[in-house]
Amino acid sequence: MKDGLSLSAQQRQKQALSGKQLQALGLLAKSLPELRAEIAAEMSANPAIEDFDHSIETPLSEVQAASEMDSDEPDFPESGYESTIGKDEAAAERRQAFFDNQVKDETLQEHLLAQLPLSDIAPCDYPIVEVLIGDLDSKGYYKGSVADVAMAFGRTEDEIISLLAKIRDFDPPGCGARDVAECLLSQLNSIEDESLREIVQKIITDHLDDILSGRIRDMERALGVSGDRLRAAVLALRSLDGRPGRQYSSERERVEFVNPEIHAELVEGKWIAQVDERSLPEIKISEKFKALLEDASVSAETKEYVKERIAAAVAFRDAIAKRRDTVKKIAQEIFDRQQGFFEKGFPALAPLTEGEVAAAVGVHSTTVSRTVRDKYAQTPFGTVELRRFFVTGIKTADGAEVSQDAVMRKLAEIIDDEDPSQPLSDEKLSSMLAASGFAVARRTVAKYRDKLGILGASARRVK
Repeated sequence: MKDGLSLSAQQRQKQALSGKQLQALGLLAKSLPELRAEIAAEMSANPAIEDFDHSIETPLSEVQAASEMDSDEPDFPESGYESTIGKDEAAAERRQAFFDNQVKDETLQEHLLAQLPLSDIAPCDYPIVEVLIGDLDSKGYYKGSVADVAMAFGRTEDEIISLLAKIRDFDPPGCGARDVAECLLSQLNSIEDESLREIVQKIITDHLDDILSGRIRDMERALGVSGDRLRAAVLALRSLDGRPGRQYSSERERVEFVNPEIHAELVEGKWIAQVDERSLPEIKISEKFKALLEDASVSAETKEYVKERIAAAVAFRDAIAKRRDTVKKIAQEIFDRQQGFFEKGFPALAPLTEGEVAAAVGVHSTTVSRTVRDKYAQTPFGTVELRRFFVTGIKTADGAEVSQDAVMRKLAEIIDDEDPSQPLSDEKLSSMLAASGFAVARRTVAKYRDKLGILGASARRVK
């Protein structure tokens, strides 16, 4: 062995989820239409579940043929859940025929996944990348939980972040970013002038708020560049795309209607969360399929296959039930903490975080994040996404805590009353909010103003 090289063995402890846990987490993150599609596909693929495609009259010859194909593949491998979808050739043909007859645009997720085999990402990481791409929003930003994915696949958060960085190199570049700065920084190579590229990088890293607020002269001094050079850098910055995914449709945009899964009902003066699953097909285990286990004429190999299919069906049914219970518990905790909303609407929302709900229900905060994703509640004030009930709290001068919405409403009122010829700077707005009892920093004012769709002072000025 060469000098300086040695071999050593190390023990490392990893927390990896079982196949059933991964399945439950995957179902939890699905919206109601996505869940219906998942159940329909599982029914089509698993002959142990009664449905119109796989009736209880499934010929024994088909069962035996399928058992020969599937006997080596357990439904819940220790390394992760492998769905039964795609295991049945006839079901696969039916699904493919259906999809082939659909006219649709390529989605962002499809476009990115098509590039996966051409990348330098290791095949063993493909399942992780598929999950990450699935959590991109319509702008191309990653909206999932790095910690959640790391835990699910038994990897470190740094490894997951590294895979996100590789996704940002796909076309269109910037997809997979977690914020605007990360998105723009990943597109810097498109700027050919190296010295200009360095200025743009500094602007993105340290002066995005200054750009939004129009503080050009402050930037000139901070960066030590001339006005002409700074204008060239700003022009180059504008050539980058802060929303790279918008040129493609999103998987989530394919759902044309919002289906409220949770319904708020007033029971004895308290608002109760009821989970509506009437639109979901019931998962029933075929009695005739189970009877094959008692049939002496059925081979041992076929019986083993039947056991695997039944176990998969039961596990899937249990995962659906667990999802329902989790959604109900978390929705009820949210309702309990936001009872004022049901009387007065959005102005009465109290400060609330996902961590507080997680601690009260006894689950991890990432579970709450998965649960509220794409879930809607029917309330007296219309259909509301569960995420909307989480509001950042800000302490007033007298020590009381108010919601972010209340501060943003006050900010909008102040700007509405300003002199258009002398619009208020973010610094001045911060001072006026403080005088009203809301201690908000200038940077926070800029962020709230951006959320309200209000331009900076220089852009608001009317001469």
